[in-house]
Amino acid sequence: MSDHDHNLETDDEVTYCAVHPTRETALRCNKCGRLMCSDCAVLTPVGYRCRECVRQHEDKFYTSNQLDYVIVAAVCAVLSGVAGYIISAIGLFIILMIFIGLPVGGAIGEAALRAIRRRRGRQSAYVGAGAAAIGGFLGGLIRNYSVLSEYVNQVTGGRGAQTVPLDMAFNLTIQDISLLVFIGVVAFAVYGRFKMRI
Repeated sequence: MSDHDHNLETDDEVTYCAVHPTRETALRCNKCGRLMCSDCAVLTPVGYRCRECVRQHEDKFYTSNQLDYVIVAAVCAVLSGVAGYIISAIGLFIILMIFIGLPVGGAIGEAALRAIRRRRGRQSAYVGAGAAAIGGFLGGLIRNYSVLSEYVNQVTGGRGAQTVPLDMAFNLTIQDISLLVFIGVVAFAVYGRFKMRI
């Protein structure tokens, strides 16, 4: 008799899912015995298990703490910000941004993993990718703001403290498609690096 057959109730009693009490089911978790509907069941190599048991098993592989998320965010944001500043200054074609962004993002993800000693968390990939996207955009924004400030100083001859409105630099950054492509590729590569098993 297979594990699947053991998971089914054999008597005529009507049973309901432990999570969804309005759904009839006869399927039980093969580890804890909890009743579960088809939405709650997870097929594993050893049979059907409830999501709670699967999560408990996965928790053995996630050893990070809350501070690790802060470190991942800081490393990814700073390194991506530097890369965004440099790429914004260089201004390459979009196709080159894709080829440059992948290794840069992979290197940023690797640096963040090393900073937390390769401890992994459930949300590390999302935190790293989000921080990389924000950092890259801010790097480009800072570079554009400094260029506009320098231009205003040249036009005014350095007289007075002319400040550049931040929305001008923001609009200039939003219009830089190659920078936005680079940021997206970097964020994707950071996410991918965290999802790798190595």
